[in-house]
Amino acid sequence: MQKLERIIGYKFKNKKLLKMALTHPSFSHNESYEKLEFLGDLILDAIVGIYLFKKYKDKDEGFLTDLKSAYVNKNYLKEIADKINLKSFARYKGENIKRTDKFLEALIGAIYLDGGFKKAERFIKKFILSKELEPLKDYKNLILNYARKFKGTEPVYEIVKVYGPSHKRKYEVKVKIKGIRNVGRGKGNSLKEAEILAAKLLYEKISKS
Repeated sequence: MQKLERIIGYKFKNKKLLKMALTHPSFSHNESYEKLEFLGDLILDAIVGIYLFKKYKDKDEGFLTDLKSAYVNKNYLKEIADKINLKSFARYKGENIKRTDKFLEALIGAIYLDGGFKKAERFIKKFILSKELEPLKDYKNLILNYARKFKGTEPVYEIVKVYGPSHKRKYEVKVKIKGIRNVGRGKGNSLKEAEILAAKLLYEKISKS
């Protein structure tokens, strides 16, 4: 724990919070990172949003939304978590842990509870906001806005197929907008990922038509 504290530049007053942030549900469901991850996700979203709002005063809401999406994207967060090497400090059982971004979000939640908003903000600015990223389009939001504006309705997502073992589910989803012939289909390791890919495909089809 002391080694990790040196890496992240923050010393915990309550070590139990750090321990919990590094505990995967496979190791202990009652003491896992899940609630801290939920909190960390909220704190990260707020701090990144405030930072970008202040930095890019001349940019519109669409640009800010897409850029925020890039900074809170799970792949980028996983890159940061792996750079800090959080997995080597984690407690888990069974197969290899791939979603190391969850540990990072839980760590942010733990820092917030232990040291407050400013300490969490310092950590996020140092490790997450220090890199220049390109805006990442929020395809679910794009087709939602399109459906509301041009069709007066909302996209409908439907689970086509769920397969794979219980610990390694895969999802296939389709999305359609009433009044539009095109349909988007996506596959992913989570329902959210499959929906995003389906939305992306539908948006690309709509843009070309």
